Amino acid sequence: MLRISLASAVLVVTFSCNNEPKNIGAEAPKDTTNSTAGGPNDNLNLNPDDSLRNPTNYFYLSDLPTRSVGELILSDSIKASDNEISFRCLDSLTSPNPSSRAFYFTVFRKIMNNPDGALSEVVGEFSKKYIETYPKEFANNAANFSKPQMELWAFQTVEHVLAAVEEKRFKNASEWTNKVIKDCKDCDAPQLATLKTFNDNILRAAKDREEQE
Repeated sequence: MLRISLASAVLVVTFSCNNEPKNIGAEAPKDTTNSTAGGPNDNLNLNPDDSLRNPTNYFYLSDLPTRSVGELILSDSIKASDNEISFRCLDSLTSPNPSSRAFYFTVFRKIMNNPDGALSEVVGEFSKKYIETYPKEFANNAANFSKPQMELWAFQTVEHVLAAVEEKRFKNASEWTNKVIKDCKDCDAPQLATLKTFNDNILRAAKDREEQE
């Protein structure tokens, strides 16, 4: 009987010890990988085996909404490059939606200020299209440009304004600037003055290119 009582006591003690509350501080740290706090890289879902997450792939991040990629560019989470999604961001500058254009204008400025290699060669093409399509809107936006920014936009744009024939480059630039002014039919005096300042930079850049060749 004594042996049975001792065995029962041991079992009771063991059971009690195994069911004591755990010390919270001793628990394993929780995985915060899938935290709902949010962040600029939430949509990247980085996976080294996924070609759409390989920055060297032309279709890098092309499965994401264009605006999401624009936000990643603005937050410096990624850099625009010579790929499909960057071209989508540039092309969105001429969206028929005014609020979209306002957003992509900020993205465009970011890209133009820090273009990547081959991308810098085509930025001017999208700039030229935007100015031709929305001259008044461009005038409003360019009114806040510093002198270096105005010169940068002109420098990037002029290559796609100039004619292929070298001796006609300055002439072609002059014709284009006159057309921009003419097409801005409802521009007021300050807007026209901004366009004229930009056009002067275009002509200066065209003349410089002509003299260098």
